[in-house]
Amino acid sequence: MKTALITGSTGALASAVIARLRQTQAFRVVETSRQADAHRLDIRDDKRVEAMLAEIRPDIVFHLAATFSGNYDEAYAVNVDATRRLLDLVEHSHPQTRVLLVGSAAEYGAVEPGDNPIREDHVLNPQSIYGLSKSWQTQLASFYALRGVSVVVARLFNLEAPGLSERLFIGRVQKQIEEVRKGQRSSFEFGPLNATRDYVDADEAARQMLAIAIGGTSGQIYNVGSGKPIVMRELLQRLLAAQSMSTIAVQEAPALTNRAGYDVPVIYADMCKTLSLLGESIQK
Repeated sequence: MKTALITGSTGALASAVIARLRQTQAFRVVETSRQADAHRLDIRDDKRVEAMLAEIRPDIVFHLAATFSGNYDEAYAVNVDATRRLLDLVEHSHPQTRVLLVGSAAEYGAVEPGDNPIREDHVLNPQSIYGLSKSWQTQLASFYALRGVSVVVARLFNLEAPGLSERLFIGRVQKQIEEVRKGQRSSFEFGPLNATRDYVDADEAARQMLAIAIGGTSGQIYNVGSGKPIVMRELLQRLLAAQSMSTIAVQEAPALTNRAGYDVPVIYADMCKTLSLLGESIQK
């Protein structure tokens, strides 16, 4: 039986990946996170990461630990530098270990509506610190793959799952639904809802990521998504209907014309490469 080491195991995505791995009955799953009891791991702690790899000797690492922080120093330390040190340890001490890194559609950044669906080889133009840090992580994957490390990137679009960070739209919706239930608010409040995005549920994302981890070519990037565009307003209506809250008022803030940066109007994934890996094709 092979061993899979999970970093960031308490996250919503990790829960789905762990469930998928256990369903296969082909992996011993070792869960690590900063909050874990048995295997506590802060990926910024070099010595602890080195000791964990030596103890577990994983066949594959699902590197899911990350921060969504808008703070540059924190994003660099967690998403970039800790990943570099992990890949360096694998290169020099654990060459038998394969690594899956989780990228983000935020790496694509400023894209034009006509560029969609977005392929993995699309130029990266991140517009956030998170997207920037993830694009550097992807570059590390390419660099270490050339040095012989077996590493692949699963570039995740937008996840639909319980327990997401409030920095993400779904997480904010979930928080406000809970506040309505508790009587702490009487309406929902969001920013502009006219953007179009690609959402994939956690179990499907985990299915794709497992296929990428096992069968993906080292150094390659694979989109993880649905390939189906949805307007945020429609997504919100669906989420509220599922909670029988469709009749509660939604207050939508107007777009800010003087906002710094760039708001991507439309972005969704080209799934051909990932579906080919799964032995599937786009459903017309």
